[in-house]
Amino acid sequence: MTAVDAAPTLLAAAAAAQTDGRYLLADAADLPFEDASFDLVVAYNSLMDVQDMPGAVREAARVLQPDGHLCVCVTHPLADAGRFAERRGDAAFVIEGSYLESRRFEGRFEHDGLEMTFRGWTYPLEDYSRALEAVDLRIEALREPPLPAEQAERHPDESRWRRLPMFLMFRGTR
Repeated sequence: MTAVDAAPTLLAAAAAAQTDGRYLLADAADLPFEDASFDLVVAYNSLMDVQDMPGAVREAARVLQPDGHLCVCVTHPLADAGRFAERRGDAAFVIEGSYLESRRFEGRFEHDGLEMTFRGWTYPLEDYSRALEAVDLRIEALREPPLPAEQAERHPDESRWRRLPMFLMFRGTR
């Protein structure tokens, strides 16, 4: 396994958690690998954090072997386009502005007493699709999983995520 990140602190945390990998500081839009180096490239919750998302997809496709796969998980573009009006399970979801425009994103979230700030980009689904099309990758599978029922039972105020997907997962291939 080879992992790439632009943040040295995240690379150090990953290396501490899994010592038998290879960890490289690099930009996703400028990977330090030869063409066709990998049979699988995984972009897990990262493409929405990259300003040059099409460039990152282009580089992923470049380092893929001809029969390789690109597996992606991102925050669902619809989830990034708006907010629930309240924390209740039946709260309305409100979109202010345009879902169809890419834009900078910043949000503070709290879950189980842990507060985090996320910064990144929002891209509509079409932007991801066009990035794959530009490098001759087709979407082979696409999923929008809801919050698991058992998690909604443990955290009833999170049950609103049973109505709207929090994540989008897709697999690209040649």
